[in-house]
Amino acid sequence: MRIAVKTALLTICVCLAACSQQDWRAQAIANAEQNIKDDVGDPSAQFSRVQVTGDDSTGQTCGFVTAKSSGNAPAQATRFIVYIDNTAGPYVESGIGTHPLTSSDFENAWQSDCLREGYKS
Repeated sequence: MRIAVKTALLTICVCLAACSQQDWRAQAIANAEQNIKDDVGDPSAQFSRVQVTGDDSTGQTCGFVTAKSSGNAPAQATRFIVYIDNTAGPYVESGIGTHPLTSSDFENAWQSDCLREGYKS
């Protein structure tokens, strides 16, 4: 009887841990999308291929955003990176956000913080 209770409690703990892991990722994505909308000044920005890489304290949210840019240029999908710990950025490729990076600096950040951390294209 005791083994069954311990097994049941262990199963519940594992399930709760799995559920909470999903919750922080979903929240990180929602926060990142809002952060990018605010940063580029487009509340109707659209997101695709958004993924969380790394962990819940030092990870990042990476993906693509289609947002209006200043001027007459048509909106196009560009990559973005939002750091979960808010230590830098957010960064949007092509410099349409308020934290511009050179193309090579953005590419280096995308490679190291998104692709090497597990982002799947």
